[in-house]
Amino acid sequence: MAIKPGELLAVADPAEALLALYRQPPLDNMKAPAFGPPDEPTLAASALLDRNFLSEQLARYGCSHGDNADRKAVASIWSKFHFSSVSIPTLVANLLLGYDLPLGGNELRLAFGDKGQATRIWLPHGGVPLASKAPQARFSRLFDDHCAPLIETLAVVSGLSEKVFWSNLGHYVEFVGKTCERHPDFSGAGEPLLDYLDTKTLPGGRRNPLYQPVRYLELGGETPSRVRRLCCIKYRLPGEPLCGGCPLKPENKPAKRRR
Repeated sequence: MAIKPGELLAVADPAEALLALYRQPPLDNMKAPAFGPPDEPTLAASALLDRNFLSEQLARYGCSHGDNADRKAVASIWSKFHFSSVSIPTLVANLLLGYDLPLGGNELRLAFGDKGQATRIWLPHGGVPLASKAPQARFSRLFDDHCAPLIETLAVVSGLSEKVFWSNLGHYVEFVGKTCERHPDFSGAGEPLLDYLDTKTLPGGRRNPLYQPVRYLELGGETPSRVRRLCCIKYRLPGEPLCGGCPLKPENKPAKRRR
């Protein structure tokens, strides 16, 4: 049964309120997070900040692409599984419920598929109300506390530029912002996140690494085409073509930019 925004506010457990959102469009085709004691093997996300351990995880995932798989491409695609698993439910809770999910320490746990890729997050509870709705502050727990240290470690271990990992993250961040923006029960919910992505310089003068990760270009179709700013280099893995929204595809070269 669908739960409307007013009813969500009355749900005592924010975890149940979040799961209720995943039972109706436009989130019903996405994998929901899990709460409570895991009923499957999991790993504390903080373990991935250990360079040796992360290197082992990437090597395990790389084996699924062959013995000589490009290490940089392996790290890039592995990161896409991770960032989609973590960022989408975190930002849905942030934008639609006004809650911060528990991502710190050993609270965030990851379930992995048979190839070593993240498949689901497990959390001890449904989070706490946002301490601030200021643009940088409300997303800091995800972007600054969780993603930034992991991206730095991924770059060191793989040799791939941090920009590519931020771009991979930004691909999902923009997607969830657009999804929340069109949610029929939450008018304008995605706007704070989409505004964040359109901010080139953050308060204090720091460059926003998530600035405009995708572009909407007039490429001759009826509607603008969604094209990533940076290639994820997936094509460097055996048998993998360029992605549909890859900026390297000739058909994705812009004739005219549309913001």
